[in-house]
Amino acid sequence: MKIAIINRHPEDVVGGSEIQCDNLAMGLAERGHDIAFIAPHGRKGHNYNRNYRVIPVEPNGNSIAKAVVDFAPDIAYWRFNKYYFLRSLKPIADKKIPIIFAGSHISDMVWWSSRENPFKGIKPFLKSIKQGLVNMWNHQAYKYVDGITLNNPDHMNMVPVKHQKLILDGVHLDSVPFSWPRPYVVWIANLKPHKQPEKYVNLARHFSDSGVDFLMVGDIQDPEFEWIRSEHSKLPNFHYLGRKTPQEANGIIASSLALIHTCKPEGFCNVLVQAWLMKKPTVSLAFDPGSYIKDNKLGGYAAGDWNVFTAQLDRLLKDDSERTAAGQRAYDFSVPAFSMEKTIADNENFAMEILTRKKA
Repeated sequence: MKIAIINRHPEDVVGGSEIQCDNLAMGLAERGHDIAFIAPHGRKGHNYNRNYRVIPVEPNGNSIAKAVVDFAPDIAYWRFNKYYFLRSLKPIADKKIPIIFAGSHISDMVWWSSRENPFKGIKPFLKSIKQGLVNMWNHQAYKYVDGITLNNPDHMNMVPVKHQKLILDGVHLDSVPFSWPRPYVVWIANLKPHKQPEKYVNLARHFSDSGVDFLMVGDIQDPEFEWIRSEHSKLPNFHYLGRKTPQEANGIIASSLALIHTCKPEGFCNVLVQAWLMKKPTVSLAFDPGSYIKDNKLGGYAAGDWNVFTAQLDRLLKDDSERTAAGQRAYDFSVPAFSMEKTIADNENFAMEILTRKKA
């Protein structure tokens, strides 16, 4: 099959969905498919050094649609949230190209969504209204979608697309060895409001006398969090390590006591799977996709309750045997569920199914 994959490329913007699309593109190319990665915000002339072609385009609907139509794929796989969604999909659908939408965030599923905090002043309020209206407008594009894949069972049947399939994301565990002089827990995400990095800093402050360090990894994508760069000067047990490659992040997780998660509900964070496959428990403040953490006892889920959150981490830090057992449960749960080979095969089979239905 000729397959167009639409998303930002991880060499331009590192994020969970971008990494997943890169993994999928490489895996499908290895299986003999002709892959074009249509990359909004991409760099023309840049050597992406992949086993598939990368086509950088301007971040607008016309440029995205033209690149897809010019490639003339058998099927298009969209994992770019609802950015430029309606303007891009209509010209693609007009050419009778089947479209799969890959949901990767709760905002993909709902009519109205905004990542701007409307309570911070008049400008954020107006920006929030604009974002909500744009998302509502783009939501109409689901009428052009032939099938949808979801990585979180909680999101099934939330959008009006008949053919839906749960496909869990696999991850690669290639790692760069990492060492640290003291025991530590780690938080890994890009720093922006809905990830709530300030909650992790508060957690480090709460455990300042525990003998455990709190490492933070991620790119500061919102200037609101620039203050975190120097927070280690005030908190001796807090250390911001900045942006790291996925391989470096894996090495940091592998030597940690646990992974800490503070983000609000979104899609399904790759870093959770990375931790589970490395036998590390996860303690999450506000997000438990599929209720996997709670139902399988993979560490702790606090349902937004700060006191429960701190108590769950305290128990894991003090009880070595429970921490080890939770890590083992995480591994036993994740190995059969989050296979990279299974992810690629499931996406390939679903694409063939949608293509067959479209031809029929």
